[in-house]
Amino acid sequence: MNQITGSAQCSSYDREEVCRAVERAVEAAGGLPDLAGKKVLLKPNLLSDAGYEKAVSTHPEVVFAVGKLIIDAGGILMIADSPGAGILYTPRVMKRVYQKCGITQVAGDLGVAMDPETGSKDRSYPEGKVMKHFTVIDPACEADVIISVCKLKTHIFTRFSGAVKNTFGVVPGLDKPVFHSRFPDPADFSEMLVDLNEFIKPDFVVMDAVFGMEGNGPMGGEPRRVGYILASKSVYALDVTAQKLISMDPLRIQTTAAAAARGLVDPARVVTAGDLVIPLTDFVLPSTYTAPSRNTWFRRNVLRRFQTMGKYYAPAPVVKKDICVGCGQCVRICPVGAAVMKDRKAGFDHSKCIRCYCCHEMCQYHAIEMKRSAAGRFLHMFLR
Repeated sequence: MNQITGSAQCSSYDREEVCRAVERAVEAAGGLPDLAGKKVLLKPNLLSDAGYEKAVSTHPEVVFAVGKLIIDAGGILMIADSPGAGILYTPRVMKRVYQKCGITQVAGDLGVAMDPETGSKDRSYPEGKVMKHFTVIDPACEADVIISVCKLKTHIFTRFSGAVKNTFGVVPGLDKPVFHSRFPDPADFSEMLVDLNEFIKPDFVVMDAVFGMEGNGPMGGEPRRVGYILASKSVYALDVTAQKLISMDPLRIQTTAAAAARGLVDPARVVTAGDLVIPLTDFVLPSTYTAPSRNTWFRRNVLRRFQTMGKYYAPAPVVKKDICVGCGQCVRICPVGAAVMKDRKAGFDHSKCIRCYCCHEMCQYHAIEMKRSAAGRFLHMFLR
């Protein structure tokens, strides 16, 4: 059976234009589930308190448009998220995050009060493939329906950040580094994300792809006009459409590959309804992404052996000392203690580093860049 992604072109964040585009995309995807009288969690992507101007977080006008549809459908709207690793999930911190990301303003426009409470619950998930237990924020536990409103971004660790990755925001902030420590390999981390999505089961997803982020996202990339709102009943189908939109091979994105292996999505059977989606062939992909290439003897028998030596191949974090302000965020979030402060500047012990890139993801000052060793650059030249 085909899985449908609804699409609508949207050239700006003008409120009226965004509302029309969201309505068209949602309708093309088959419409929202029954929301009458139900508690509905609208979960945006609020990576940090860096705001939305640089395409780091879901734009508040998209949040407003989806929230309005929920209210018009009779749903009891809640808006909540727990941002990325290193951001405390406390009332004071979340108040600042919601304000800087524009959520407080649109919530007021919608007539919705932001709940200051930031509790969470431990939940068992025995059906999980690699994860049998999750700690989940209270709004996700209490909701009858969960609607994800994600952002189109590249990601230096998972290569792509969209609907599946957005669900990670139901895990409280300081719990996130634990997952990176437990699952340092992107393939295992992706299996965990699929477990989480199968546990949470978002009922519907809308993607803000008016502007996306290209390059080494999800924090350190650059904004890029894309011009779409996407919607689907399946987080996996929506990601497939978005990956094709930016000329990524879905099966080279490990969250999609993991979902496909479980029979949750077939990229060949994901179809788009609504406006025609035209792929961007020059979208800048993360430095960790490798495109398909010929499966030569040299690749099979030589390079693959070296590539298994991940620390020699994978990029490692390097601090730009002239930009680092010594905030210590990277030290607080590093799950293995590889980040250290010396003379009020950050530094890294690469022998401890597991290449999870949490430090790069959360540095608001773009003071951390990713560099390969000479051997890594040699391998990447042949493997890309």
